[in-house]
Amino acid sequence: MAKRDVWVRVGDELVRGDTVVGVTVSDPHYHHETFKIMLKVTGHRDHLWLDSGVRDDDQGAGREQVNAFADAFVDTLARGAAMPSGALIRFGSGEDGSGWALSSLG
Repeated sequence: MAKRDVWVRVGDELVRGDTVVGVTVSDPHYHHETFKIMLKVTGHRDHLWLDSGVRDDDQGAGREQVNAFADAFVDTLARGAAMPSGALIRFGSGEDGSGWALSSLG
């Protein structure tokens, strides 16, 4: 199974998994803002971003949680690529309402 059979929902767009070349976590400018997960995608000049829903708590726990979301994306992408029918990955639709959800295609 190739990563080309994995699709990632980023806001209003669907991008192929093999076009994602980087994942970054942004720093919120103000405490009322949330951390953003930024995806660098081939063919897109600017990063595509997802709102993590996690605020900076000045203790590092928020940053740690969002870094874990970003790390989990790589794992989810690999699991999706191993699925025989392909996969759709989206953020914020997990069992607890946050994180990555993986759905089989087909």
